[in-house]
Amino acid sequence: MIDFSRAELTHFVIHYVGNKGLGEELTLSDKVYKFKDDFVKETLLRYFLSPFKTDIYHQFKGKVDVTLNSVANVCEDIFNDSKEFVKQSRTAAEHLYNQSMHPKVKGGEFYACYFRDAVVDGELCDAIGFFKTENKETFLKVYQHVDEFDVDCETGININKLDKGALIFNTESKKGYKLSILDVNSRSAEIALYWEEDFLNATLKPNAYYHTKNFIEASRGFCEEILVEENNVAKQDQMMMLNKSTGYFKEKEKFNMKDFEKDVLVQPELITAFKDYRKDYNNRFDLNTVDEFDVSPTAVKKNQKYMRSVVKLDKNFHIYIHGRHDYVENGYDDEKGLKYYKLYYTNETN
Repeated sequence: MIDFSRAELTHFVIHYVGNKGLGEELTLSDKVYKFKDDFVKETLLRYFLSPFKTDIYHQFKGKVDVTLNSVANVCEDIFNDSKEFVKQSRTAAEHLYNQSMHPKVKGGEFYACYFRDAVVDGELCDAIGFFKTENKETFLKVYQHVDEFDVDCETGININKLDKGALIFNTESKKGYKLSILDVNSRSAEIALYWEEDFLNATLKPNAYYHTKNFIEASRGFCEEILVEENNVAKQDQMMMLNKSTGYFKEKEKFNMKDFEKDVLVQPELITAFKDYRKDYNNRFDLNTVDEFDVSPTAVKKNQKYMRSVVKLDKNFHIYIHGRHDYVENGYDDEKGLKYYKLYYTNETN
């Protein structure tokens, strides 16, 4: 949980970072911004901080050679001496500019903030914020002049849509600090790594979210790669495994591998097959095998859409199987030369 209710914004700098690959400019400020009134300051803080609410945390992969620019080095220097804030924010902006080479990366304002007395997961600490504005919207302004009106258009920033952001908390420094990251363009394959990896050089922190996400993805991979018709596994058996896995994570607060084997896998041959697959999966993605961890509701919710028990039949039918897989049969009709499903039920509901 992130709480900035008692935090104070002590340093604020604005730079402009264009697309270097397209020859756009880099404009650097040489002093902190002085707010004209509290309303603007509070509006900016709401714009920057309100999107950060989940339990998904990252950490820096590691510091690089101190002669090179890196956000990890910048943050360490700022935490050690906040008087260097403007200088180090310029270094961060230059680093971001050098990563802005792909033609689809948009230029925009780059903001650097220093917060005193933020709270993350109950711990009081300082924090650094880096934010970037990429998208502008058109707004209408209506003016009243006695008994008539005038309308004008202005281009500005929607304060409810932060494009990119990163909060770096001054805690767990030896483990790469604790980071919270936001990027609305992370689903775009071509520039998905631009903010999180190219700029921040960050990776998921091994916590409840990290372990839950990895295990759910391994379970889904097992169903989609091993529990398939080519291995003589009926589609409804694959759906049953998906359904039981989803149910397990929805019901449990803590994960235990032995319980998962007993409640979900059940059959000895399935347990063995899953162990072999998970070992290969973890080696493939360089993951440690963890058999006990807290279940993250955020990870369950984010991955639930991939664990739906749906059987898709050509382009004509979708069968949603929520339970009682023993009420489902499939086979092959020799006369029609087609596969079929047979469903048993007690009552029909609207």
